[in-house]
Amino acid sequence: MDTLQIFEKQFGSKPQVCVRAPGRVNVIGEHIDYNGGHVLPMAISRAIQIAASPRTDGQFRLYAAQMNERYEGPLTPSRTPEHFWTNYFFGVVQEFIKLGHTVPGLDAVIDGNIPRGSGLSSSAGFEVATGWMLQTLLGTQLTRMEIALAGQRAENKFVGVNCGIMDQAISACGTANHAMLLDCNTLEYSQAPLAFQGKAAILIAHSGVHRGLSASAYNQRRSKCDAAFEVLKKNVRADLPCLCAATQAELDACALQMDDEMVRRARHAIGEEARVQEAVSALANGKLERLGQILNESHQSLRDDYEVSCEELDTLTDLLRNQPGVYGSRLTGAGFGGCTVSLVATDAAQAVIEYVTKNFYQTRGCEPIVFLSDACEGVQVV
Repeated sequence: MDTLQIFEKQFGSKPQVCVRAPGRVNVIGEHIDYNGGHVLPMAISRAIQIAASPRTDGQFRLYAAQMNERYEGPLTPSRTPEHFWTNYFFGVVQEFIKLGHTVPGLDAVIDGNIPRGSGLSSSAGFEVATGWMLQTLLGTQLTRMEIALAGQRAENKFVGVNCGIMDQAISACGTANHAMLLDCNTLEYSQAPLAFQGKAAILIAHSGVHRGLSASAYNQRRSKCDAAFEVLKKNVRADLPCLCAATQAELDACALQMDDEMVRRARHAIGEEARVQEAVSALANGKLERLGQILNESHQSLRDDYEVSCEELDTLTDLLRNQPGVYGSRLTGAGFGGCTVSLVATDAAQAVIEYVTKNFYQTRGCEPIVFLSDACEGVQVV
């Protein structure tokens, strides 16, 4: 049953609007969005859909199809632990109200096929879909990046997760057959063609572990990066705009004034920024082997210097790298679970999927979540 049919079953009428916002996979550029770096995500074929119609009584009737959960009542003014998924929806509604828009009550169905807890940004897709649905119903004129920023503010202030802008930006601004090169320091972005020319594809595989980077682990890594940035500004360049703008030579010059964790966290951030730039060049020049090597180098840095991998992610990426036709593989997203992203030869992809299904998922007794994805369009009315 599709989203439109679910809406008709739940509410007895056709929805006035239905929108679709994709999840994302980050090709390269991990844990540097909050360090002012560049990231290279792409919108994937898995998405969140919202079908909705306005109401005249100010009430909200929301149905989360994947969870078979329903909310009926008024707009909530702050985060609630009950039906936690509604916080993503109401957070965006509150952002529209802050911008001066009057939001009516709504009947809405939230549906989708992004695996929850996979690190493929179902929450950002939910926020962006909510924003685009409201824009369509209300006739507002926000840009796509403004929709993304409204989603980020909702997650930061209403949901209470201090995320960066990458996930919402790619869900809102993605372009088919392109990855987005986003400067997280300035929010400037361009579209980088995925010039595989039929020779390669992006393979996404779940580690079988729900994404598990805790707030304390995330904050600890972020604080070490912030501390390293302050040392660099004090001793190397007072006008250094962000950690990712530093060079490895500058970090080496200050290493004795940092503890070991600061050095390793900063080394990852600075190195990952360089890897993003080289990956864009490799893409532009069709250097698939080099792009694969960059993915492998990123995983090694995330595992050893940033320490956000886990046994399952290491095993899965090793398994993938050792298969014929796999150029490279790394963890994607926050880490400690979630997914891997791999570059694979098109003619080898099906054999790789079958091998991983048999030798990783079946041996561990977990559901095989492994699929190819094109780079897709950002949020749109369907």
